[in-house]
Amino acid sequence: MVMVAINPGSGPVSNSSEENAIENIKHFIVDNSVAGVSWIRIPNQDYGEGRYAFLLWKENICHEIQMPGIPLECVRYLGNGNQNIWDYPRLYVDGWSWVWKFAIGLSFKNEET
Repeated sequence: MVMVAINPGSGPVSNSSEENAIENIKHFIVDNSVAGVSWIRIPNQDYGEGRYAFLLWKENICHEIQMPGIPLECVRYLGNGNQNIWDYPRLYVDGWSWVWKFAIGLSFKNEET
């Protein structure tokens, strides 16, 4: 039997909390290295299953982020030598799933002028 995995980490996130997701979104903004980004929690947009919805915006650019609610060190994949991408859940940026390392590059950096 051959097993094919598409988008590892996109399934449910166990043992998550809103408090962890809030701490994660704050750190996500710092990792983006873009000044002036604001955020708000939007519970009615939660995907559920361990992800929590936020809107991030700067001026006229806005993104919805579905952030896993587990501790930061369990979601913040940066591609370091001791990290295995298969162990990290994906977050969603405007409906598309990404691991942390690639999600930060998508949210505001490409729109900076």
